[in-house]
Amino acid sequence: MKGALQALLLSMLLMSSALAAGDRDRDQGANSFAAFNNTQRTNEVSQLWQQIERSFSFSYYVSLMGPSPGLPIDQTYNNFLEGPSPLQLFHAVNLRWQFNPDWAIGATLAGIQHFTEPVETEEGFINDNNSELFNMRLYVAIPGYDWYFADAYHTFSLELPTTPGSRDDELKYGLVISQALAFALPPSALTAGWSTQFIRYKYTNHTLPPPFPGGLPTPLQTTLITTGPYVNLQLAAQWQLATSLSFDWDQRGDEAKTLEFNNNLPDRARMALNYLFRTAPFTSAGIYTQIITQPTNDTTIFGLDLALRF
Repeated sequence: MKGALQALLLSMLLMSSALAAGDRDRDQGANSFAAFNNTQRTNEVSQLWQQIERSFSFSYYVSLMGPSPGLPIDQTYNNFLEGPSPLQLFHAVNLRWQFNPDWAIGATLAGIQHFTEPVETEEGFINDNNSELFNMRLYVAIPGYDWYFADAYHTFSLELPTTPGSRDDELKYGLVISQALAFALPPSALTAGWSTQFIRYKYTNHTLPPPFPGGLPTPLQTTLITTGPYVNLQLAAQWQLATSLSFDWDQRGDEAKTLEFNNNLPDRARMALNYLFRTAPFTSAGIYTQIITQPTNDTTIFGLDLALRF
């Protein structure tokens, strides 16, 4: 009886030890499983973040529209105003999501900042020194086309009436088509192409009523086409000479219903010497000169460019 009792106690002790050991094994297994899950989640989060870093980019570009040789040091020739104006900085930011090797979507916002005194033109107009934002654009970049003689790249944008001026004009939206052709040149330091931008604006009314009794109605710009070639020469590993020509035509008011176009801005040429960085976030920096097709000292400007990408 005593031996049977000892055997029973021993078996119970062994069973208890086995259960305890089983509990410890289960706990260790559960802890190992949790640790594995945590490590796996950490790796997944890390991979997701790396993917986001690779697919999302934020770019910033700033350009100084600097002085003209024929004007006072605090004035520049503003091609968009076709006359002298205060010195200005052009700012542009671009948020881009490259969700596919061939597809991307994004948003751009740009503006100008004058930092010298207002300028009175010979016609008596005042080109002020107010800062101004431009309308925001949402865009999609679609896969390019590989032709025999060139590669074609397309971007479609929707311009939104995000500024007070565009809302005052009752702008509904603007459709923008941007196209670039990169010609297939032999492998060399020379690259060339042709870029075109077509914009179609939609207003509630394409012509504003006279601002005062006896005044004239104001036709709004409904169509804008900017196009021209570019040629770049790689001088060295990090130095580039970039040249371009730009030609503009537009339509205003009811001209949008016709094939009639106007010369919009003076045709202009630009030449820049750029330094291409190899260290992020810097992309490039350069100096440039811009002239119109019939240049004078008053219409020639010098400036600076800087581009960053994060």
